[in-house]
Amino acid sequence: MKVQRRKRGLRIEKLAVDCLKKNKFLAWKPIRVRFHSQDIFGLFDIIAINKKELKLIQVQKERKRPYKIKKIFKLKIPQKVSFELWVYNSKDKNFKIYKDI
Repeated sequence: MKVQRRKRGLRIEKLAVDCLKKNKFLAWKPIRVRFHSQDIFGLFDIIAINKKELKLIQVQKERKRPYKIKKIFKLKIPQKVSFELWVYNSKDKNFKIYKDI
């Protein structure tokens, strides 16, 4: 069961990276390392940058209550940096993006 969740998560993260690349962002996702968290700062999955801004993104499948949302949006936000939570809806095949609540 965990393997299927991991594969699903990787697929959704790849969709997010592809979406960012379409919008002219340079996106980076850390490689998977055994026995260590691959989250950036323990919260984010993807770092994306373009000429104007830097995005730190947490990607999730749609749920009733996305986890980590409180931790992310309680952080102080530096200028020109946005914290985003991208929640994938498998029915609509789209992301719902939560920005700096």
